[in-house]
Formats: sequence, structure tokens, C-alpha cells
Amino acid sequence: MGRVKRSNALSRIFMRYVLVMLGSFVGLVIAICLILFTFVSLGWIYPANFAEQKINEAYDTILYADEVTDEMIPPLCNYVIFSENGEKTGGNLPEQYEQIAWNAAKYGTASGKYFYKVIVRENEYVVLQYRLIPQYHSAFLREHFIEPQNVMSIMSVIGAIAIIVIPSIRFGKRIKKQMQPVLDAIGQIKDQNLEYETSGSGIKEFDDCLSAIDDMRNALRESLEKQWKTEQEKNRQMSALAHDIKTPLTIVRGNAELLSETELTPEQKNNVTYVLNGTTQIQSYVKQLIDVTKSWNCSDVTYTTVRLEDFFTDIKEQALGLAEICHQKINWKAQQSDKKVTIAYDPMFRAVMNVIQNAVEHTKEKEIIYIGAKEQDGQLTFIVEDSGSGFTKEALLHGTEQFFMDDTSRNGEAHYGIGLFFAKTVAEKYGGEIKLSNSENTGGARVEIFFLY
Repeated sequence: MGRVKRSNALSRIFMRYVLVMLGSFVGLVIAICLILFTFVSLGWIYPANFAEQKINEAYDTILYADEVTDEMIPPLCNYVIFSENGEKTGGNLPEQYEQIAWNAAKYGTASGKYFYKVIVRENEYVVLQYRLIPQYHSAFLREHFIEPQNVMSIMSVIGAIAIIVIPSIRFGKRIKKQMQPVLDAIGQIKDQNLEYETSGSGIKEFDDCLSAIDDMRNALRESLEKQWKTEQEKNRQMSALAHDIKTPLTIVRGNAELLSETELTPEQKNNVTYVLNGTTQIQSYVKQLIDVTKSWNCSDVTYTTVRLEDFFTDIKEQALGLAEICHQKINWKAQQSDKKVTIAYDPMFRAVMNVIQNAVEHTKEKEIIYIGAKEQDGQLTFIVEDSGSGFTKEALLHGTEQFFMDDTSRNGEAHYGIGLFFAKTVAEKYGGEIKLSNSENTGGARVEIFFLY
């Protein structure tokens, strides 16, 4: 696995993310403070204690004045003048705050968001109302716009959200990008591509995962190669063994036929007949076993260009000959066409004949086997229906599996799941499939096999 850059620990990346956020929060606070300080320096905003400072400056003027006027009242303040008995004698303080102002003057207590400064004059009290918050220099802004501290609060919230969201999105994208080599490696294994090269992610934990995936990939590839070689060797041995069995079988059959031509007792004739029938059955199984071993080598098949009608005719003649031996009849219905097609002639021919042979084995003497053949849109279709007892439920599900045996299938004889399995293998190799069902026409088995060319 190639490494293009130094890997960082995931904990270090998380720590960097946390430090960036903390630094951003500190920067946000500093920025807001600088903005507020700049606006105060420029005089656009009064500081929070501006009214209090102005009250202290005007205190003596109000205290010793002959008469308190509006011009003496500091900016950002409202005021009210009470007589000694609490009667209002002047001022611009809103009525709802008068009682609070009198309590501040008489008892030194006040509540609410405002502060009150009491100046005790001869025979009267002057109560100044003010707030300890920053305020705009512009009276229009003070009246129609939200207060500066609220603006700063909103800016702080927006800034905090941005600090949380933006780095989180960037961090997520980075992790996703660095996680991609791991996802790619898993995807390649899922697609059964074991020859790819993994690349580094830049994160130590991800690279360790990639390294483990790489080891698993290599182990899987070696296992599959070993399995493939084992399967190839097994198929070669099966093929060689099948061919070797043919020689002693030929000898046994030949001698049995010679014995049948001599004078034998009825019991001996029966025994010879059993031997001949048994060798015929074994020869059939050996042929199918050879077909299975050949089916794995489809890459070695030669494609042949033939007339469609000739291909159908070859299958028909072979089917008629097979049925004649078993004293059965063939109902053949095929498309007439001079069209030339390029196909893998040998495996397709053998696949269809396996299906037909399967039908012959399960059809009684003098019964009919229906065979249909056609071509349409680059697809060859063969339909074979026998007159047997049909597929069992288990055979419909597993009939095309290798070495599937259904002892209760149709005529009661055991079959070794080679013929239909071979047909399915060839059909799928050439883009088609095989379908098993029971015929509504005959009540027997119905097999449909398709090839693309």
C-alpha cells in the first residue's frame, strides 16, 4: 500500500479541531470588544456609564440652582421633582415610573431596569432616572433601533453558530475525504477486484484499517487462487477418471454382449441383461460427468457461424434418435429461418441435449415429448416438455444445483443433478438462464433454456 504523506493520529486531528474552535471563540470575543471600543471612541455609541458620569458632573449645578430646568438635566436621563410631601412639581419622567422614583427618594429603594439618582434640595427632591448600558449617540437610533448590547448579543450568537457549523462541516468533509480510500478498498473487494492498489488516507487509524484490508485482500486472493487451482485439478482428475472408466466399461459391455449371443439359461440371460442395462446407465453418467468437467472451460470454446435452421435440425435429429431408442415420440416445433448466427455451437448443443435427455429419462414408452425452438432479438429459446409426473416442489427449487438428487422425482429413480446443472452453467455463461416448471399441457416437467448470442 502506497503512502504519499505522513499519517496523523485521529486524536491529534480532533485536538486541532477543538483548538480551532476555542481560538475562534476567543477571536470572536476580541472582535466584538474591538468593534464596541471603536464605536465608543468615534462617539457613535455612549459607554454604559456615560449617563452616570454626566449626572456626577451636573450634580452640584442641580443641587445649588435656584430652579431646576430641562437644560440642567444630563443627556440620556429622565427626571422628576417631588415636594417634601411627595407631590410632583416638574419633570419629564413617564407616569408609570413616578412611584418607583418617589420610593427611591423617600426610602432609598428602587426596582426594575432603571437606576435612580436622588438629589436632595431644599424643600424638594430631584430624582434622575438612567440606565447603565451602552446607547447610541443618535436619538433616532435610540428610539427606533435595538440597543447596542442586543446587537452585540445577536452578533455573538451568529458568530458562535458560524464557529461551530463551518469548522464542523470542513472537519466532516476532511474526514470523509480521508475515509474514501477505505470505502474504495471495501468497494473493490465487494466488486471482486483483488488486484487494486490501496492509497494512504493521511490518518493513522484509517491507514491501519487499510493495511488490515490489504492483508485480507491478499489472503483472499491467495485463497481464491488456491481454490481455483484445486477446482481445476479436481476437474482434470474427474475428467481423466471418467475417461479411464470408459475402457473397462467397454470391456464389460463387450463381453456381456458376447455372452448374450451364446446359449444361456433363462436365469443367465436375465443376469446378462442386468449387466448390459447397468453398463448403459454407467456410460450415460460417465458422459455427463465428462460434460461437467468440460463446462468449466468455456473460454476454450470456438464460436461457429451456422444457419439457424441447421442448428435446430441437428438438435431435432439427435432428439429423434434418442427417443427412438426409448420407444418414445417427439413433437417438434421450430422456427423456420435461413438466418445465420454466430454461437458457441458445441456447449449450447450439449446443454439442450442434456435437457432433452433428462426429459427422455422421465418419460414412459410410447409417450410424447414436446420440443419447441425459436430465435428472437438475439436470443435462442428452447422449451422441452415431457409426459412424466413433473417436478417435485424440492426439484423446482434445487433441480439445477450440482449433484442434486431427488429420489422421489417423477419415475422414482435417483438422478445425480448433472444434466440440468450443466445446462444451467452453459446458459448463464452465454447470458441466458434456465427455468423449471410443470407443464399445463402434459402435466410433466417443463424446462425453458435461453442463450444470447
